[in-house]
Amino acid sequence: MTTGNKTRILIRDFVTQARIGIYPREHEAPQAIRVSVDITLKSYEILRDRIEDTLSYEGMVAAIRDLPKQHFELVETMAEHLAGYALSDSRVECVMVRVEKLDVYPEGTVGTEILRYR
Repeated sequence: MTTGNKTRILIRDFVTQARIGIYPREHEAPQAIRVSVDITLKSYEILRDRIEDTLSYEGMVAAIRDLPKQHFELVETMAEHLAGYALSDSRVECVMVRVEKLDVYPEGTVGTEILRYR
């Protein structure tokens, strides 16, 4: 059982364009995706009102904004890429990443959600 205080960093419903998909038409143009990330930090307390006492969400947002720089075949691969970025910080205990493709079906979204632990 884990004890201690937990801090979570949340990025919800971040909509951007990405190059993703296995079909030829998906290689031709970016498509809309929605990304949500929930990062749980290892047990500690924030004792001061200083950014260096926590994990800034700016790096994760930059990683999401960088997604269009490469093509991903699968939403799962894209989610793993983002989870790997989050877990590269030693303060991260676990990360949940959800990637949804917004334009595939008019009735709703499709995608994946992964949960990775250190």
